[in-house]
Amino acid sequence: MWWLAWFLRRNLLQFAAMNDQQDPPEQKATEQPQQTEAAVPEPEPVAAPEAAEPEATPEAIEAEATAPPAEEEREQPEAPPQVSAEQGEAEEAPAEAGCRVPMHRGRRCWRPSYTAPAGVDEEPVCLMHSKDPNKSNEEFQKEFERILAAAGDGVADFTGFVFPRAAYQERKFAARCIFVEATFTQDAYFVGATFAQIAYFSEAKFTQDADFGEAKFTHHAFFDRATFTQGANFVGATFTQVAAFSEGTFVQAATFFGTAFTQGAYFAGAKFTQDAYFRGATFTEGAYFDGATFTQSADFIEAKFMRYADFSGATFAGSAYFSHAVFTGTARFALLAKGEGKAAKLCEFKDRVVFQDARFQDYVDFRGPVFGESGSSTARPVFSLARFEKPERVTFYKTWLGQTLFVNCDVSKLSFSDVEWGRDRERVKLYEETVALKGEVAEALRPPERSRNEPDYRLIAETYHQLKNNYDSKGDPWTANDFHYGEMEMRRRLSRWPRVGLTALYRYASQYGLSMARPLAWLAGVLLLFTLLYPLAGLRPRIQPMLPVPQVKPIAYWSLPEATGRLPRPVRLVGHSFMTTLAVASLQREAAYYEPAYGLGRFLGILELALTSTLAALFILAVRRQFKRGGD
Repeated sequence: MWWLAWFLRRNLLQFAAMNDQQDPPEQKATEQPQQTEAAVPEPEPVAAPEAAEPEATPEAIEAEATAPPAEEEREQPEAPPQVSAEQGEAEEAPAEAGCRVPMHRGRRCWRPSYTAPAGVDEEPVCLMHSKDPNKSNEEFQKEFERILAAAGDGVADFTGFVFPRAAYQERKFAARCIFVEATFTQDAYFVGATFAQIAYFSEAKFTQDADFGEAKFTHHAFFDRATFTQGANFVGATFTQVAAFSEGTFVQAATFFGTAFTQGAYFAGAKFTQDAYFRGATFTEGAYFDGATFTQSADFIEAKFMRYADFSGATFAGSAYFSHAVFTGTARFALLAKGEGKAAKLCEFKDRVVFQDARFQDYVDFRGPVFGESGSSTARPVFSLARFEKPERVTFYKTWLGQTLFVNCDVSKLSFSDVEWGRDRERVKLYEETVALKGEVAEALRPPERSRNEPDYRLIAETYHQLKNNYDSKGDPWTANDFHYGEMEMRRRLSRWPRVGLTALYRYASQYGLSMARPLAWLAGVLLLFTLLYPLAGLRPRIQPMLPVPQVKPIAYWSLPEATGRLPRPVRLVGHSFMTTLAVASLQREAAYYEPAYGLGRFLGILELALTSTLAALFILAVRRQFKRGGD
């Protein structure tokens, strides 16, 4: 039977391989042309030099990560060939038939089985796939070097290998290296290593430190879904093509100091359990951290995002630092849209996020990020000294900015839509007024030496002024009024007499021109006051033109007017005084029969006119502020 001949032929070739130390059985067996549909697949051809590729999208990266071969190598199906029931029985041959672990493109390993202690391996496997911690590192490395030598500049397949040691410092890997699902049980040293072709570390497990410092990846590098149990060191590494760490897990510190990502860097869905260091890293193309989780601090200080930085849906449980970072292209800290089987996710900062002295040179999207919770003492977004070079392309939408520092940052043209600012009982209150001055982020607000222990109100007033103009220009005078109040409060505190100066009186009289009720209340009080004061100075009958001046004494509290009619004399006195007060306030002297007498009365008249005119003007100003529209 043909299947029996196939089985015997395969085992004879395996026996020859064990004696001659040639390639594994499947490699010799597949040197012959494929005769039947169920024959063992052909060996993978040596990859030809690849032409320049366009930048990969996240979808393309994911597809390539799950199917490493290039397009010209996909003539055979990715899954193992279909076999009949009889062939299936042949596959269930005794253990001495070889290691059955699936390798690249579904091929079986077929290396000779390794005798491991009982319970170490779930099924018989070869030396390269055995989990035996005491297996020979010398024999392992010998086979590892043989695979590299045989691959040349083709494909070196280490799928699922369990490395007892991995000391490959300064090593140059000319082949396309496949470390998919490999396990590194000890420290993995790739310091200064060079990968001339694509390097696949997808779903690999690094149980000890993984050191790729100064390593050079001249082609795509795939670490998607890899697990770094201990420290992951990529300090100074260079990724010339795509670097994919999507859905990777970094249990300990992940260090990417000064790492250069020349093409797309994909960290979508990655989890950083400890600190993540990307200080000074350069992302020449897209940097994708959408959906990533940072459990501890995330350090992107002085990082350079040259084209696209996407942190949509990322979660920062610890502090996030973007100080002195440069965003040349689009920067997104927004909602991650609903995907296949995944709900929409907001970008969330549960602790401090610092953009101090950062540069944003193009579109910036802060739509819906969560900056802590209202009243939280730890969530403090800091934009001090940040520069938005295209402010009309910066959007803050549906987010809480109650503890955000904008001091020394021009916010006059940024877009604030449906955002929530901090408030006290009577007004909007910027966080600059209450932030602790001891912290580094509030350094710009610290007063000069030997001055009062208060923030620099001049800088805060400038921020209020910019926000007032911002909302005025967008046709929202009501919100602009809130920031106008804050600006005037800062100017009042700057004055020499903050409680009794002109600015303070402006506040008491009309809430800095914003209250209609307050000047009306004061106006009523002034009218009542002068109604009571005029009889003290005396009221005399107003001189009528062309008529003789009556020789009568001025009326006063001690000289009541004559009783006429039914009203008592004191009531008539108050009535005449009230009409005189209205006549003086309205500049309608003929409206009253009496006018202030003597020098004191005339002085009171002048004082009343000044006060009532001012209060009337403040009332009119408040009406205008309440009902005006932008551009009016």
